[in-house]
Amino acid sequence: MVVANTRTLSRRLKELQADGLILKAEAQYSITEEGFDTIFKIAEFEGKTKLKWADDKELGKIRARWMRISLNRLIEVFLEEFGDELISIVLYGSAVKDTFQLGRSDIDLLYILGDDATNIWQREEDAFKRFQVTWEYRTCDYWLKTQGFYGYPEVTIALLQKRYARDYQPTYIDMVLHRVVLYDREEFFQKLMKKLQEVLKDLGTMRVEYADGAYCWFLKPDMAPGELIEIGLE
Repeated sequence: MVVANTRTLSRRLKELQADGLILKAEAQYSITEEGFDTIFKIAEFEGKTKLKWADDKELGKIRARWMRISLNRLIEVFLEEFGDELISIVLYGSAVKDTFQLGRSDIDLLYILGDDATNIWQREEDAFKRFQVTWEYRTCDYWLKTQGFYGYPEVTIALLQKRYARDYQPTYIDMVLHRVVLYDREEFFQKLMKKLQEVLKDLGTMRVEYADGAYCWFLKPDMAPGELIEIGLE
């Protein structure tokens, strides 16, 4: 919002104060938690009308609104950078579980590119630099700092090119239960997960969780000594 007239600006500021969206401390104004919440709600509503590729059902798995908004923006930046080379972006790890802790947990992302993509690391770095100057990132970073945290969580990136993504990866097994597919051209990653679920079912795979929250997978409970397990996703 740009207000050129000082009298109009003063009136608008008073209106925002009355609505509880900002606070005045001496000659400075600061946004309130309710103000941030309003910004995020508006941004999320506008995003639903602009980002046609976004899957509301998948995004709804992310409980924190600030994370949904900022990651939508990150996908947009990655699409600008990689275009048709971008195949999938998947959020996994604690961010899609009940174990995510602000100030401690990272945001874990896997992204998949076409096999012909080149100069990937430099382009990834450029994309993140652009993401970090977007208003979505800066607003979330500032808001988190006002809540007593260090700011926007570290984003940990894993990259696969398409030919390698078709091979079973150890991180895939946890993604069977906990993942948010943020972007998926022609449902490439979702089809991999569907195939993996079928393979695990045939193997009789079991997931055992302990009282302290730790867990382990038994890929094939009746596995014979020396038996080799191969998981194909083609």
